[in-house]
Amino acid sequence: MSLKNIEIVIGHSWFGQLYLSQPSGVKLTSSGIEFTEPEGHCSARYRKPTQSATTTQVSWLQLSSPPVFLPSFLGSLLCFQVGAKSYQIPYLGYFAKSTFLHQVHRLWAQAHEQSLCGLIVRIEHAIENRYLRESIREQIQQRVKREYKRWFPWCESAALSAKLQGALSQLQRFYRWDTAAIAQLRETYIQAQLSAHADFFEHVETNPLTDKQRRACVIDDDNNLLLAGAGTGKTSVMVGRAGYLVASKQAKPADILLLAYGRKAADEMQQRIKDKLGSDNIKASTFHSLGLKIITQVEGAPPSLSAWVDDEAGKTKWVQDTLECLIKNAAYRKQLFEYFSRFYYVERSPFEFASQGEYFEYLTANDIRSLKGERVKSFGELYIANWLFCNGIEYLYEAKYAHDVRSVDYRQYQPDFYLPEYDLYIEYYGIDEAGNTAPFIDKQAYAESMAWKRQQHQQHDTACIELFYYQHKQGQLLSALEHTLTSFGVRLSPLPDDALLNALHELGRVTEFAKILSQLIGLYKAACLDDKRLEAVFNRAANPQQIRCAYTLLKPMLTSYQQRLSANNEIDFEDMIATALDYIQTGRFVSPWRYIMVDEFQDISEPRARLVRALTGATSSVASAKASLFCVGDDWQAIYRFSGADVSLTTQFSDYFGATATSFLDRTFRFNSSISDVATRFVTQNPLQLIKDIQPSVTVTQPAVSLIQRGDNQAATAAEPSANAIEQALNAINARVEQELDSPFKRSACKPTVYLLSRFWFNLPDHNALRQLNLKYPSLSIECQSFHASKGKEADYVVITGLQTGQFGFPSMKITPPLLEAFLPQSESFKYAEERRLFYVALTRAKHRAYIVADMTYASPFVTELLQQEYSIEQHEFGTSLVQQLFEQISCAQCTTGTLTPRAGSFKSFYSCSHFPLCTHKEQGCHCCGSPMTRQRFNGFKVCINDDCGHTTPICNVCGGDMVLRQSARGAFWGCKNYRSNNASSCRNAVDEAKVVLPH
Repeated sequence: MSLKNIEIVIGHSWFGQLYLSQPSGVKLTSSGIEFTEPEGHCSARYRKPTQSATTTQVSWLQLSSPPVFLPSFLGSLLCFQVGAKSYQIPYLGYFAKSTFLHQVHRLWAQAHEQSLCGLIVRIEHAIENRYLRESIREQIQQRVKREYKRWFPWCESAALSAKLQGALSQLQRFYRWDTAAIAQLRETYIQAQLSAHADFFEHVETNPLTDKQRRACVIDDDNNLLLAGAGTGKTSVMVGRAGYLVASKQAKPADILLLAYGRKAADEMQQRIKDKLGSDNIKASTFHSLGLKIITQVEGAPPSLSAWVDDEAGKTKWVQDTLECLIKNAAYRKQLFEYFSRFYYVERSPFEFASQGEYFEYLTANDIRSLKGERVKSFGELYIANWLFCNGIEYLYEAKYAHDVRSVDYRQYQPDFYLPEYDLYIEYYGIDEAGNTAPFIDKQAYAESMAWKRQQHQQHDTACIELFYYQHKQGQLLSALEHTLTSFGVRLSPLPDDALLNALHELGRVTEFAKILSQLIGLYKAACLDDKRLEAVFNRAANPQQIRCAYTLLKPMLTSYQQRLSANNEIDFEDMIATALDYIQTGRFVSPWRYIMVDEFQDISEPRARLVRALTGATSSVASAKASLFCVGDDWQAIYRFSGADVSLTTQFSDYFGATATSFLDRTFRFNSSISDVATRFVTQNPLQLIKDIQPSVTVTQPAVSLIQRGDNQAATAAEPSANAIEQALNAINARVEQELDSPFKRSACKPTVYLLSRFWFNLPDHNALRQLNLKYPSLSIECQSFHASKGKEADYVVITGLQTGQFGFPSMKITPPLLEAFLPQSESFKYAEERRLFYVALTRAKHRAYIVADMTYASPFVTELLQQEYSIEQHEFGTSLVQQLFEQISCAQCTTGTLTPRAGSFKSFYSCSHFPLCTHKEQGCHCCGSPMTRQRFNGFKVCINDDCGHTTPICNVCGGDMVLRQSARGAFWGCKNYRSNNASSCRNAVDEAKVVLPH
């Protein structure tokens, strides 16, 4: 029934009739409520009307919810609120609620019906014609919650129109949305779009897009992250999504912004879009060219770019030249000398390491050397050596003691330092205040060694200064050294600055420091630090004093750098990002893009991410206050932290950008199942890597990752005619290719491609050697690539080299210079996290097979992991020497982590530790066949690792030396090799042959 012309009067109660002069209380009409209110009376409840009372009319549309009746002793109250003002109309009939409430509800509902139905239509339109973005969902649910509160629960018992009841039913459904319902809404939209644009997805690329690629194109939340494994076709999705947005009329080409990491990638993306979509209107840009465009638009003219934008070498040369000028200043020069003598290296205490071998690996990888260029065995020794050098005191490092004091237990004594001019020795002992040693050193044996050394000096009347680790830890080492040397009459003659500078130049440290400063200028500017944030950088550093000293050297360089840019009215890369960001944040630039797409997102730095985030919230679009962000990346391939890339922006994407729709591309078209299994298992050892289930399009039943275990100096054999491990791999590849050429199922008429890969370029063949390899293997196309350079590329086969330990090994154990580390993204807690991803990148460049070349006596821990954890790799494709096969059995008896490595001496060959010269352990091979001996098969015995020989000897249970079978008048016996006739230091341990049972 229509209530269009209705008029309902609610009368007063008996008290109201007695108390008030008007016969009626409230009039209800189709337009609203009419009642009498005293003029000027602002109270919520009006009193007895006076002659100045006025009639008030309130529209139903002014009421956010229906009026309510409240009982009272003097009659019912009609209560409602208009804006901030509350009304209570008193003295109405006692039965007003039961008589009139349903009519009040119907009149209010009739007035608000159009508004509710319009809301429902708008919501339905939004969820049917667009992907339900999280921001829209929040808006809808907030609006629905408010509307629901206005209508429920009273509407459930009201007599309302069918149209209104239908709208309320929809409102209730929206109110009850849960995660499953929202997911179903989105899925319905996705399926409708996939069906409507099936033909587009079928033909946009050479091959039809996969189901997951298509879904990634359609899903359109506020923030979208597509995690795409290696070779899964992420570029196809970038092209497909851009084309789909235009084809579905959700966007015009000018609404879309594509961002790529580098100029080459942006150009390739632009060409791909042109080829596949036939359009030049969708533009791909680098971050820096985007920044330049924003600056140009705001300032009205393009800024001048520094020549160093495209000339990093030129920038580094300017930095070095400027550094040479700064060095002419005495104060700066003094600070530089202090930095190189005390803070150049990242110090780590030996007490931090579990084994001596790990400590040696750290020293070797970081090439810890004194200012004279000597490799030292501790940081205490480093600072002593540098102090002696800077103060003009001649010294010899680890020179042999003047007296022959060799014994069974001790080699010839070599004190840490000898000052020949004063016939004075210096010993630095690695003990703390309580006499404790590093965990890998036997405390008692070390104490006995100290006592023995003191005894030698006392016995031979030589002077020795003793210094200790705890003095170094307390910052008293050098003052103690100076005080003691002075007491011995040692004269200090500090080297002139020119001499110190020459030493630094000879070691290449000035040039290396200039490179660090050049890189640091960009990192520092990109960080946009104020004084407070800079102080925070210093305080969170492992060694704040070290960072402050280095920053003192950087600051005048920064000043000179900025002055040069300002003088030439130029900007650099960092200015392009920082200035553009400032223009967006201050509203001087309003983004015209409604869809922002970022490629290779795992390589993004925080400043670039900040720019992207600013763009998504600065759109000029009326239809959407926030632009849609779509990022494609693979946290498994994040390998650019050294340039500022922050992998946590990918692994913790939603923390930075907000609620995110995450999709996965898990079908790879590049490598087979074997390569996938090895690479995936390896990279996901890091639990912080996002889990992806990569499904290769090619399944194989045999391992497709082969290990070549071969030393650099290993001779060729009849079975393996090449002494070069790379050529071994190429021979195997060539044989496979020739076999395929003879097959009716050959892959392609093109030459198979082979990448020779390494962590560092110098481990790869040079230009001439590469040319010779291509001539030697004409059926192959061979290229050299570093791991970093190979990213984004693919080859039929890869050969991975340089997998050894050491300064330039892999994983790289070289510590990032502290000043750079301070301005880089926070390092990951998982050991070698980025290096592990780098190995994943190398493995996944291969389509068909990957070859890993490793000398097991210096093997990378990554290669050791592949073997020890039994990855599915092929170990028997190539012949392998016993040393290479059984490297784990011939570990160094002294440092435990090194491997016995064959070496040629002046008179005969022997085996020494792979950590030589830091570890000086050496021993003879089997006297029967010359192979190395292992102590690991049987307790108390050494066994030749050559099973064809199997020679076994006991180990002396007194001194740990080898036992030798000897003859005497009483028969054969095992005697210690350290027997020295009547020498007091001789080991006289001997055991009858009959009492020794050799194990088998």
